[in-house]
Amino acid sequence: MSRSVGVAAPFRPCLNPATLSGVDLPDFLALAAAGGFTAVELSIQQVQALGAARVRDLLAEHGLTVAAASGILPAGPVLPAPLLVDSAAYDEHLRTLPTRLTTFAALGCPVATTVLNPYSSLRQSESLALARTRIAQLADTAADYGVRLAVEAVSITDGLPPELDGPHPVAVTLPAVAELLHDSGTANAAVLVDSFHWAVAGADPGHITALGTGGVGHVQIADVPHTGTARGWTDGLRLFPGDGALRWSVFADALHRVGYHGPASVELFNPVLRALPEDEIAARSHRAATGCWPPREAAR
Repeated sequence: MSRSVGVAAPFRPCLNPATLSGVDLPDFLALAAAGGFTAVELSIQQVQALGAARVRDLLAEHGLTVAAASGILPAGPVLPAPLLVDSAAYDEHLRTLPTRLTTFAALGCPVATTVLNPYSSLRQSESLALARTRIAQLADTAADYGVRLAVEAVSITDGLPPELDGPHPVAVTLPAVAELLHDSGTANAAVLVDSFHWAVAGADPGHITALGTGGVGHVQIADVPHTGTARGWTDGLRLFPGDGALRWSVFADALHRVGYHGPASVELFNPVLRALPEDEIAARSHRAATGCWPPREAAR
């Protein structure tokens, strides 16, 4: 796919730490800035481990802001736990939630991302009821800290980690997650739109435009392969935006229609791309995040 040259991107380029897996936080920030980014996503656990004050200093040094952070429900020192984590862990996470949200606020981070399990060991009616309750709890608590909850729909079916898999479906598309958020009754949650999952689910622009104004809380981007079928795509096949078959003009237009003009964060899990030199990954990610959009979109 051809890339636009010499025009501004329609969304603010952002870098997700998964794209540079295994890099510690200070190095990640330095690499992101050197690659051209001015916005990043972070793991809130890594921020807490280093200290919010130190991270603020590093952000200022590198000219970076935090667009979003994972870990409102943490899993270990870096990774997030999914929304339907087991009850004992969730109760503990809820107890320590104010501490994490204080860190979000200290960074000026406006969005807390979380992943909704696409499948579960619970029957669908049970998992949806549990998800509604937890979304309301997390979002309403986060509102007191000036943080909005963004809930991601996971649409891939192959290669899911055990914590996201199970015999019963929960909600695997943008409309299904949007309905869940509506039914939760909170006003402080929106949908996290991931271009790869959107494409796996059929790349229907109506899935985005139906979210309505304010319905998109955050955007993550990666491209899809030219070969194979959507049902067989896994996160390990993610490509730099603009290198694959995703219809970027359609994706961008749908986001514009709901008034989204915020960050678009490059998120890759492809082991081949992750094996590239770290500075090359950061630089290529920035070129992709600015160049994947067709000229007429990038000129807006």
